[in-house]
Amino acid sequence: MTFSYRLLIRLATPLVFIYLWLRGAKAAEYRQRWRERLALHALPAQARDGIVIHCVSVGETIAGRALIEAVLAAYPKLPVTLTSMTPTAAAIAQRFFGERVFHSYLPIDTPGAMKRFFRKLAPRMVVVLETEVWPCFVAEANRRGIPLLVVNARMSERSQHGYQRYAWLLGPVWQQLSFVAAQTAESEQRFRQLGVAPQQLAVRGNLKHDIQLAATLPQQANDWRQALQRPVLVAASTHDGEDEQVLSAFQTVLKVHPQALLILVPRHPERFTAVAQLIENAQLSYIRRSDNKPVTTTHQVFLADTMGELMLWYAIADGAFIGGSLIERGGHNPLEPIATETPIATGPHVFNFEQLFTRLKHVDGVALVNSAEALATTWSQWLTEPDTARAMALRAQHEFADDRGATKAILADIQRFLPSVEMTEQHRTMAMMTTVQPHKKSMIWYDPELLKECPVEYFSPSYWQAQGKVKGSATGRSTAFFIDQGDHDLLLRHYYRGGLVGKFNRDRFKREPIAESRAMAEFSLLLKLRELGLPVPRPVAAYYAQAPGWGYRADILVEVIPHTQDLFKLLQQRELTPAEWDTIGQAIRELHNANVYHSDLNCRNIMLDSAGKCWIVDFDKCDIRESGSWKEANLQRLLRSFNKELTKATNSESEFHFNEARDWPLLIAAYQR
Repeated sequence: MTFSYRLLIRLATPLVFIYLWLRGAKAAEYRQRWRERLALHALPAQARDGIVIHCVSVGETIAGRALIEAVLAAYPKLPVTLTSMTPTAAAIAQRFFGERVFHSYLPIDTPGAMKRFFRKLAPRMVVVLETEVWPCFVAEANRRGIPLLVVNARMSERSQHGYQRYAWLLGPVWQQLSFVAAQTAESEQRFRQLGVAPQQLAVRGNLKHDIQLAATLPQQANDWRQALQRPVLVAASTHDGEDEQVLSAFQTVLKVHPQALLILVPRHPERFTAVAQLIENAQLSYIRRSDNKPVTTTHQVFLADTMGELMLWYAIADGAFIGGSLIERGGHNPLEPIATETPIATGPHVFNFEQLFTRLKHVDGVALVNSAEALATTWSQWLTEPDTARAMALRAQHEFADDRGATKAILADIQRFLPSVEMTEQHRTMAMMTTVQPHKKSMIWYDPELLKECPVEYFSPSYWQAQGKVKGSATGRSTAFFIDQGDHDLLLRHYYRGGLVGKFNRDRFKREPIAESRAMAEFSLLLKLRELGLPVPRPVAAYYAQAPGWGYRADILVEVIPHTQDLFKLLQQRELTPAEWDTIGQAIRELHNANVYHSDLNCRNIMLDSAGKCWIVDFDKCDIRESGSWKEANLQRLLRSFNKELTKATNSESEFHFNEARDWPLLIAAYQR
């Protein structure tokens, strides 16, 4: 990402909103949800820490349907967020997946918008379908260490030349991708020439070969055919400049097959009304799908002005024309009508799917037309000679019969970058948490498996004291309270400032996004660490509240680990055994192997339970980061804490059973092993 790109995208942002407003004149949805275009909207906490899948528009959403279903099945406890650029894709996502996914528009590719987007979702992985690669988007994922995979990726020769021409503007966008699953060997080679490393490239085929027809589709199509009892042709994904040619061709067909019905499916919803006017101008009787009225014998054209039903129209039809090809748009994917065994006609401009159409031409699996007259001739022949049309459709289907498997291969790629953790019933993720907003300027997250409700009072020690539930307290920088909550003893901790600042500002922190505030950050981190099987306490609830005037205050409730003592208290009583030092060293190694940085690893934050298991607690200001020298710094901080307590005990003539020469090598030996 270059300075020039960052400047230009900022300057272009107002133009994007002008464009959305203008498109909104024909499709009102483009004038809605504008805050999402800058990532200024609120996203539910349950969408955090999951997987983001970007499908720019309808075609990518349909193509990715089987893959998205596979991801949902492979990661049942992780949230999945689908992003897109168009309202139609948003509608399709809702129709296909409903409440099983979250949906958001991908924001305009400014640095600020992308920072907000990633900050709010904090995804573990981003998957982009086809080639929707934006420099700030890629750079932000790369900066945060989030794997970004581009799958079902295609790269035409024309697109490659365009990217090469503007490489000075885009910067090293291709080199920052984690992995590219190309559709074809030709696309793979073009990605390599753009700078994607060979080890980050593979040919996986086309997801659309794995199209799964809905179980109800054959019966739906048969019901329609039985009701219509007439020849049916479909013109799918047509663009401005094609509809007139399609209608002209159909008028010619009607001279030979007067009972024929044309299902006309414009590519963009904002054109529905304009296309309806073209049908009227052609003096053809028509009905719109949105009218929700039956098609009668008097109707010659059926205007399919709804979304997500194209597969049904293909399944009904005796023949199909694929739009975007009589004009220089590049055509559309032929694999959907192939899946429904529908004969295909296309214009000459199919450079977006050149290889697919080359294969179809080779086996005579597609009819090539370059004018309205040629389309009329083809359609008429199919209706006159249905066996010829069916033979063409079967040749097309046979050509791609062995091309399935992209979904399975790409899912394996995803799992390689994000291994599926074998989650038990005890594992909990943000998708399972409940969020409530008790006041306008406060937020509570809690685990409904542990608490039926979580009022603000639960974060007040005086509330529990009044209930007689406080069992004890622990002191450090501040007091933490042990609370008797039936089956789950809880630890309530308020966040205080330390150091010199803490002397005049006890507990206010500079305001930041709620999800990144002290309590919420620790809460979500503990969930992730437990998912990884690390020995940390279970988070129960977290509270954020804006303080009057400036800053915020925070509290957290965690589950008490039963029958434990911290090392500080144990060493006041006795020496630790070699086996116990071994257990401690292994626990720290386990934490570091997962690249977990503990900001305050000291003898008070390491505990041993009655069974000899080591636990690590207090993950305030901790995170998962790239491996580095901080691991050794963590160990040295722990050693300093032992020696500090030893010095204090010596000065006060009390006991602290730690000997660096004797004990520390035992811990380090276990850590290094």
